[in-house]
Amino acid sequence: MTTQANDIAEHACGACTLCCKLMRVPELDKPAAQWCAHCAPDAGCRVYAQRPESCRGFRCLWLMDRRFPDALRPDRCHALVATNGAADDFVVHVDPEHPEAAEAPAVRSLIAALQASGRRVYRLCGDSAELVG
Repeated sequence: MTTQANDIAEHACGACTLCCKLMRVPELDKPAAQWCAHCAPDAGCRVYAQRPESCRGFRCLWLMDRRFPDALRPDRCHALVATNGAADDFVVHVDPEHPEAAEAPAVRSLIAALQASGRRVYRLCGDSAELVG
């Protein structure tokens, strides 16, 4: 079966701003797992037109592929999945305020699917990091 380009269209962020909390932004000296000073949670970036390059280039897996269910939208499941730059590695960034999110059925199912396709999956939650195995 051939996949058409519009079959894998991106979602839109909408009110989701979890990346603005969970992701590190070197250009702003913003650590991971803390809200960015420029973020209006549930509304978006207040400096969007001037946002740093690492923000401009970031896309979570949910955002990139509309086949991901709404249950996996990061602000709904309290976790976001992204690549870490290695071809076969994915990182599940879990909101430290919701550490149980990594065990939610939708998140566990996604992790299992990534692992079944030969990917390594890491889980980050606050200061805790581990290879999911």
